Amino acid sequence: MLHRKIVEPILAELEGEESEYFSRVMQRLEEDKRLEAVSNLIYLSLRETIPYIPIYLPVPDFVDALFKFVSENRRRLNMAIFDRSYIEGPEGPERLRLITNEFVARVLELTLEKYDDGEVTPEEERKVYRFSSTDDEIDFPYKDIDSDEG
Repeated sequence: MLHRKIVEPILAELEGEESEYFSRVMQRLEEDKRLEAVSNLIYLSLRETIPYIPIYLPVPDFVDALFKFVSENRRRLNMAIFDRSYIEGPEGPERLRLITNEFVARVLELTLEKYDDGEVTPEEERKVYRFSSTDDEIDFPYKDIDSDEG
């Protein structure tokens, strides 16, 4: 599909789990009949959002959320990309980013809802990093308040 080329440069930069996840997303999109009517907006939205999307949401849920977002924002997206400023001025791409940021927020919201329900679990446990210094603690502003020392 021709519109897929919009997102291919971003996909080529992905590695590991992100690459696998978005490969599954692309496969799912290509199998979805809804894509025919809005492929340009789907791939354009993906190009803008892939670097910011967490990969914990199940692929079918992600694809459904993407179609819903594009359907609900089709007019706004078209107004942004068909405005002369999209090509000629910096405010055009910024306007598109502001719209697609809403999709990123929605994916984060869905992911957190599924996490709270126990449907989504990160593979790694949360890591805690602690910093210390051999300098006087007055000079080191990140004192560990959980420490028994001092």
